[in-house]
Amino acid sequence: MLTGHSLNRPDEVVLGTATLAELHKHNGDTVRVQVRNGKTTTLHIVGTATLPAIGSSGFHTTMGTGALLDYQLIPAAIRNLQQNSVPGPNAVLIRTRTTSNPTAALSSLQQITAIISKSPESPAGGVTGVLRPAEIVNYRSLGRIPALLGGALAFGAVTALALTLVASVRRRRRELALLKTLGFTGRQLAAVVGWQAVVSVLIGILVGLPLGIIVGRTLWNLFARAIYVVPRPTVPPLVMAVIAIGALALALLVAAIPGRHAARTPTAVLLHAE
Repeated sequence: MLTGHSLNRPDEVVLGTATLAELHKHNGDTVRVQVRNGKTTTLHIVGTATLPAIGSSGFHTTMGTGALLDYQLIPAAIRNLQQNSVPGPNAVLIRTRTTSNPTAALSSLQQITAIISKSPESPAGGVTGVLRPAEIVNYRSLGRIPALLGGALAFGAVTALALTLVASVRRRRRELALLKTLGFTGRQLAAVVGWQAVVSVLIGILVGLPLGIIVGRTLWNLFARAIYVVPRPTVPPLVMAVIAIGALALALLVAAIPGRHAARTPTAVLLHAE
């Protein structure tokens, strides 16, 4: 369900978001429905939903197109197109547990179908795996592009940090030489550069992670609504923690070379400046 609620009474209908827009209707309005030479019925729109991509070759539902209504509104002859002696639904949707093996579950269902099909009264049919709508299939064709883009951005950030530290060490050689004259050891001078890198990255983490989560959730919600799926953005805390710790560790690694140059700053630089 995207909005409203599911069916509670036979005079209610749930529509796909695109279908609702094409009819220029809203939740709470009414629509008149006629099913293949059947009588016309007035139904109340009680919600919108993401619909499965199934149906006949002439017309089938998609994530935003279609309607969910009480099966009793469909004439019995249409519900049993094959005129089978054991009438039943044209399709059964099965949701497996999230912890189950999809391949094993599909194999088990196929075995059950093979046994049922041996009955002379069994209608023709079969088992189909996950039916992903065209919108999902098309966006999955992007493949590794998002990961490559993220890697390129991360590489750019690391390069910018390294260049900033190198420029800072060169620009502040006099201050580093003064600290060394006052008794700072080479390790302490390297620690100064390391802390500079850590503070810079820490500010980026404190600002970037929350901002990234907010912007990411907003963009994902817009994307999900555009293809009529249920927007359920998730923020894995473990991944966020790994990103933060990894960024700090990478900052210290990047600061190693500029820190070594800072540690080797000669005190003669200060005397020459004076």
